[in-house]
Amino acid sequence: MGKKFKLCSKRKVILIVGSIIVSISAVISTINIRYGYSLNNYENYRERNSSNITITEMMNKNLAKIEKGPSSIDNKIVYITVDDGPSRYTDEIIDILEKYNAKATFFLLENNMKRYPDKVNNIINNGNKAGFHGVSHDIHELYKNGASARKEFEVNQDTFFNITGETSKLIRLPYGSKPYTPCEVYNDLINCGYRIWDWNIDTQDWKLNPNQIIENVKINSENKDEIIVLIHEKQQTVECLGEILDYLSNQGYEFKTIDQNQIPQNFWSNNLYK
Repeated sequence: MGKKFKLCSKRKVILIVGSIIVSISAVISTINIRYGYSLNNYENYRERNSSNITITEMMNKNLAKIEKGPSSIDNKIVYITVDDGPSRYTDEIIDILEKYNAKATFFLLENNMKRYPDKVNNIINNGNKAGFHGVSHDIHELYKNGASARKEFEVNQDTFFNITGETSKLIRLPYGSKPYTPCEVYNDLINCGYRIWDWNIDTQDWKLNPNQIIENVKINSENKDEIIVLIHEKQQTVECLGEILDYLSNQGYEFKTIDQNQIPQNFWSNNLYK
C-alpha cells in the first residue's frame, strides 16, 4: 500500500512538473512569436540588462507589454490643418494646441505672412509645421495660365524664407485641388516637388457657429482611423478648438503634423480616407 501511494505521488508530481514546463514553453512561444525573442537573444538580453535576470522576470515584463495593448503606432491619427493665416488669432490657436499637447500644420497666405512675421516665427518655434496657401486666393488669378500657380507658390516660398530662414514644399490649393485645378497646373506643381494636401473633414467653420463646427467634426470623424481636419483662423473656430481637440483626444486620436516627406493625400491621388 505504501509503495503504491509513493508511486501515485511520484506520478502526480511528474504530471504537475510536466504541466508547468508545458505552460512555460507555451508562454515563451507566445513571446517569441509576438516579440521575436529566442533563447539566443534572451542570453543577449540578460547580458545587456542584468546578470541576475530570470526567465520568470523576463516573461513577466513581456506579459505586461501584452496587457498594455497596441502601441502608439496603432493609434488613430489626426492632422489639424489651419488655412488663411497668419492672423490676429494665430497665437491664440497655438496656445490652445499647446494646452492639449497638439501641433498643427498651418497653410499660410503670402500677404498675411508679410503682415504678421512674428506669428509666422511663432508657428515654427512652437513645433508646428507650415505650408503655403497662395498669394491671391483667387482661382481666376491662380489658374490664369500653366505657370501662374507655380509663380504664386514661389513668392510664398521667398517670403517664408525671408522671415524664418526655412523652406517648405507643403501646399494647399485654395478651395482644394479639385474641381478647379487644371490638370496641367497640378502636374506642373507636382513636377516642381510640391506636396499638395487636401482634407477629409471640412469643418465649414467659415460659416458655422461653434456648436455646429464641433458636431461636424464628431459626425465626420466616425469610423475613420486617419483624419485631416480643415479649419480656418476665425473667431468661432478659436472658441470651439479646445473642445474639438479634447473630443478627438478622448476618441484615441494622436495629433501629428504633416511631414514634407509624406505621401500627399489629395483629391487627385484618391488616397484620402472616406
